[in-house]
Amino acid sequence: MHSFFGRQVPQFWRLGFKCLLTGGVAWYLLSKVPLAAIGHALKGTAPAWIGAGVAVQIVIRIVNALRIRLIARAQGAPLSISAILSVLFTSALYALLLPGSIGGGAATLVKYVGKGATLAAALASMVVNRLLETLTVVSLGAFFWGFEHRDWPNVLTARIASILLVSAPLLLIGGHLLLFGRVRLLERIARLARPYYLQHQRIFRRGFGSVLEQCAQASNLTPPAAAGVFFLSVAKELLAAVAVWCFAQGVGIDLRFISLAWMQDVIALLLLLPITVSGLGVREGALVLVTRPYGVDPARALTWGLVQFGAVLAVALIGALIEARALWLTPARS
Repeated sequence: MHSFFGRQVPQFWRLGFKCLLTGGVAWYLLSKVPLAAIGHALKGTAPAWIGAGVAVQIVIRIVNALRIRLIARAQGAPLSISAILSVLFTSALYALLLPGSIGGGAATLVKYVGKGATLAAALASMVVNRLLETLTVVSLGAFFWGFEHRDWPNVLTARIASILLVSAPLLLIGGHLLLFGRVRLLERIARLARPYYLQHQRIFRRGFGSVLEQCAQASNLTPPAAAGVFFLSVAKELLAAVAVWCFAQGVGIDLRFISLAWMQDVIALLLLLPITVSGLGVREGALVLVTRPYGVDPARALTWGLVQFGAVLAVALIGALIEARALWLTPARS
C-alpha cells in the first residue's frame, strides 16, 4: 500500500504542475487576446469544415492502424485492425483523464497487452511507431518549410531552404532504409547488445533484452511491407495537414496548404513535450506566434488552436464510447 502511494503521489504532483502550467499559459494568452474576440471568432466558425476536419482525424487513426498492423505482423503479434483502432481511440481518452505517463503511454501499453500482444511486443511497437512518426514529421516539416522559403528575399533563409529541399527527402527515405532496408539498424543494435544482456540475465533478460529483440523483429519487414509502412507514414502526416487546413478554413484563416503543413509539423513536435494537459496552451500559443508574420489575427489563430483541441476531445469521446461498450458487454461475456 505504501509503495503504491509512493509511486502515485509523484504522478499526481506532475499532473498538478501540468494543470498549473496549463492555467498559466491560458491566462497569459487571454491577457493578450480579448476573450470577446475569441467568442466572436468561435461564433463565425463553419461547422461543415470543422466536421470535415474531425472526419479526417478519424481517417488518420485508420491509416495509423494499418501501419501498426504491418509492424505487428512482423513481430507475430495477433493484433487485428479493429483491435488497434480500439487502442488508438481509447488511449486518446486516457491521455486526457490520467496523470503523467499513466495517460497515453501506459494506457496504450495495457490495451495492447489486453488485445493479445506480449508486453515486450507492445513496447517495441510503440517505440518503432514513435520513431517513424518523429522521422516523418521532422522530414516533411523541413521539406514544406524549405519549399515555401526557397525564393525568400533573405539570402541566408533561401539557402537554408534550398538545402532542406534536398536533405529532408533524403533523411526520410534514408531513415526508412536504415530501419527496414538491408542495414536493419534495430536488428544490428539488438545483435550488438545481445551478449551484454545475456551476461546479465537476471536484470535484462525479461525486460531490456526482450524489447530489443522485438524491435529487431519489427524491423524485419518484407520489401512490400516496408514500402507500405513508408507510404502510410507519409500519408498519415499529409492527412494531418489536411485536417489542420480544414480547421483553418472553418475559422476563416486562408493560408497556403504548404504553410499550414509545416506549421502542423512544428506543432506536432512541440506537443511531444509533456508540459501541459493534452498540449492545451502550447498549441494555441505556438499558432499565434507562427501565424503572426502572415498577418493572421491572434484571436483567429487562438480559435484555430481551440478548434483543434476540440477535435482531440471528439476523438477521446469515441474512445469513451468504445470503453463504455466494452464495459457493457463484459457481464454478458462472463
